[in-house]
Order: sequence, then C-alpha cells, then structure tokens
Amino acid sequence: IFERLKEFKEVNGHCNVQKSYSDQQLANFVRGIRERKSTLARSGVEFEELGPDEQPLTRTVTRERYDKLNSIGFQWTISGPKVAWDDRFKELMDYYNTNGKWPSQSMGSLGEWVHKQRTLHSKGDKNYMKKNFPRLDAVGFEWTPRGNTRMSWEEGYDLLTAYGRLNGHFNVPDPADIAGPAGVDRKSNDFRLFKWVESLHGMYRSYRLGRKSGSLTEDRVNVLSKIGFPFREE
Repeated sequence: IFERLKEFKEVNGHCNVQKSYSDQQLANFVRGIRERKSTLARSGVEFEELGPDEQPLTRTVTRERYDKLNSIGFQWTISGPKVAWDDRFKELMDYYNTNGKWPSQSMGSLGEWVHKQRTLHSKGDKNYMKKNFPRLDAVGFEWTPRGNTRMSWEEGYDLLTAYGRLNGHFNVPDPADIAGPAGVDRKSNDFRLFKWVESLHGMYRSYRLGRKSGSLTEDRVNVLSKIGFPFREE
C-alpha cells in the first residue's frame, strides 16, 4: 500500500487522499493511520513496539513505518488555517511551562511546527537564523531532542572509533554530498553515523550553555574528548 501512496504523491504532489478517492483501501489507510498516530500521541506514546513474532496491522505505527511515510512527505495532521509563528511560539512556551519539557515532534500540529524549526536550524537558513532562531535559543529550546540519534550511544561510539582508525580523523562526511540526496541509503551505517555525529555537535552546544543536552552527558563529553573528537565550538 506504501507504493500506491507513493504513486498518488507523485501524481498529486501530496499524500492527502480524500475519503471519496476511487482507491478506498488507500483512503482508509491514510485516514486510519493518522487517527492511530493521534491516539498514540494523546497517550504519550510515539511508536508501537512489536514482539518478535508479531506482525504490524494496517494502522500500526512502528518507527520504521513512521520514517518511511515521512520520507515521502506524509502529513500526520491536516492543517487548518495557517497559524502565525508568534502564536505557535506562545503555544510552545505554554506547553513547556506546564509540562517541563518540549513537545514531541509527533504531537500533532505543534509537533510538526517543532520539527520544522529544527529542520530550518539544521539547514542554517539565513533568514530563520536571523529572525526566529534567537528567540527559541534564548528560552533554551532543545535543538536536538532525546532519541533523535536513531542509534544507541554504544553503537554510535563503536562506529565512530572504527571510522577514526580507518581514516585518521573524525570528520564524518555527509553521504548526500557524495551520492546526492536521491542516492543516499538512509539505513546505511554511513548515513546513520553522519546523523549521529551531527547530533553530537548540536547536543554539545546545549551542554556548553548549561542546558539539557539530550544523551550527551559530561562523562560522554570527556570520553569523546580523550579520543580527539573535535566538537564544534560555534
């Protein structure tokens, strides 16, 4: 069914399959998995974990399925009228002041807005960095959330040290610069290591500023420093 949704996106430029669409199975899938994701978010759950012999149902939201749908631009919520940046910022701060943490990126329209802020920041968008970045940064917004590395500390560290032994440095390149965005295997260790290293730099910035730094603890900073890992100081 994913391939049919992908074809729909290629033809229509979006994944918003209407209830009246001729392929009712596809329309029901889109509606059903959005509803399931919304239900999970309200319960504080991001993804569903399956047992060793358990098969996902049509509406099951696993991490793999979530990433796969995101890769084609699937919208988990259908936006209503456009909300101003200042209004979203206020909504963000209200959530933080009430819950003591930043909202999950899977938490409906606010979560999508949070994800967009992090994306613009990671791209270094000039207008964004000049206008909106300072306001979020001033309140200690977490640019690299916990669990965003997609691999454990142990796996990332092992891959990083192996890369260092092989190449004599820790400047892991972006596979997209080599193969082009379309040629990148997002499940490959090269891509996963690059994303993990980028997350280290983002978390280190928060660490230096005395903020929450995700999974990057002081002990891990010391371990990385001892092997000569060059944290960015900007």
